[in-house]
Amino acid sequence: MPHTCVTAVVDNAPAQVLGSCTAAGLRSALYCSQTIAERCCLPRLIIRSSDIHAAGCFTLDGIPQGTRVLEYTGERITKAEGDNRYDGRPFTYLFGVGDGDVVIDGHGMAMFVNHSCDPNCETDEENGRVYIATIRDVAAGEELTYDYCLYDGDDDAPCYCGAKSCRGSMYSPEELKKKARAAAKKKKQAELATRKNDAGRKVKHRKHAK
Repeated sequence: MPHTCVTAVVDNAPAQVLGSCTAAGLRSALYCSQTIAERCCLPRLIIRSSDIHAAGCFTLDGIPQGTRVLEYTGERITKAEGDNRYDGRPFTYLFGVGDGDVVIDGHGMAMFVNHSCDPNCETDEENGRVYIATIRDVAAGEELTYDYCLYDGDDDAPCYCGAKSCRGSMYSPEELKKKARAAAKKKKQAELATRKNDAGRKVKHRKHAK
């Protein structure tokens, strides 16, 4: 069957690219994804420490713009189940699909691709599957990144990508505006409540003065 395969490297020891897809995880250093549409082996990728966050996904080869490099794979669960599963945990690997009612609990190389406000990749959803593709030429040794554009969250989700255009958060610009409006509304309501309480205390004080 036609396939694409990505050779990963662990401790600087490249794995051999196999002639057919086999069941292998990160320990065997081979990530393999079957597909009918693509018929070529993709660039070698490595998981190692990242300046952005913990571990990241780096390429050992140059990758041209428009190359689909990874698929975001993992168990598909409901958003509610994902919220319960990761309740209290500082990090999650959930990726919303479609309208967001279903999420992918990341399990594979794509889960290590970090966020950046100035990314070299983007995600593309096709027939319910999520792929990561380059949006510019990527040089060998670069870390692969895409803009998470987080939404519907309560945490701060600060960004440490270090880009000149960093917005300081992994939330999408639209979500940040939404949060800013909600914060402004909450502040206004608090100010009105404070004024009402102050007015009530003044009236009560006048009554006692009489």
